[in-house]
Amino acid sequence: MEKIIVLGATGNIGTAVLKNLQNKNVEVFGGVRSERDFKKVQQFNAKPVLVNFTDQDSLNQALKGKQRIFLVTPLMQNPEFITQLVINSAIENNVKHFVRSTALGADVDGQIQMARWAGKSEELIKASGINYTFVRPNNFLQNFINFHSQTIKEHSGFYLPNGAAKLGMVDINDIAEVISIALTSESHYNQAYNLSGLALTNNEYANIISEVTNKKVSYIDVPEDKARESMLSNGMPVWMVNAMMELNYIMKQGWTAEYSEDFKKVTGREYTSAKTFFESNKNYFI
Repeated sequence: MEKIIVLGATGNIGTAVLKNLQNKNVEVFGGVRSERDFKKVQQFNAKPVLVNFTDQDSLNQALKGKQRIFLVTPLMQNPEFITQLVINSAIENNVKHFVRSTALGADVDGQIQMARWAGKSEELIKASGINYTFVRPNNFLQNFINFHSQTIKEHSGFYLPNGAAKLGMVDINDIAEVISIALTSESHYNQAYNLSGLALTNNEYANIISEVTNKKVSYIDVPEDKARESMLSNGMPVWMVNAMMELNYIMKQGWTAEYSEDFKKVTGREYTSAKTFFESNKNYFI
């Protein structure tokens, strides 16, 4: 039985991957930073492994005996540093397959910093000679839960500086399904999959939430200077604010409205629709 380790096991994508893998014929491990997170991994029949993601020896030990790895990192500066450490440990332990979640538009010469960071991680993995699969998701539908559910509940609205941009959002569970399929097959070696669903404007998302919750929900377009000011006043570091405003810029240029058939190519089904997502999660918004 193959051994798979999920690095970043307690985040949104990592948790969904563990859930998807629990009924597969594989032995699954979840890399965590603290013993406090053991139960989060064990609930999906995975074995917790303590790992310091910035320590080479710790990663070497965590990857020992594993045949496949999945890595996802949060929004951070220079994620290629973590990627390279994991590559080093993968080579040391003869790992045969490296699945990496990056971002839609990953490109070392990309127009925005997030794309360049993602592209650099991909290039490092390609150069390592390890079989790879890159999963490049667009924005998450779960962002409505994580960042906007409170204002939708309390003020029947959500606030973003996106104008009338169309956004091709994706359910994290769809992303995890692709990752889990890739981790348990050899037919996805050396492939990159763009995951981006049907693009809608924020007004259209608001209309769907309104229909599902039986209350009027509005999208409030925030001026960019006010959005920047709000993020800074809430303690967001300058580099992250700049990255988010760059992302907002490309949204308004239509670069995140791309629809990709890759999800259906891998899974054989259509993306989870926005309406289905909000129906399944409506209690967060009422």
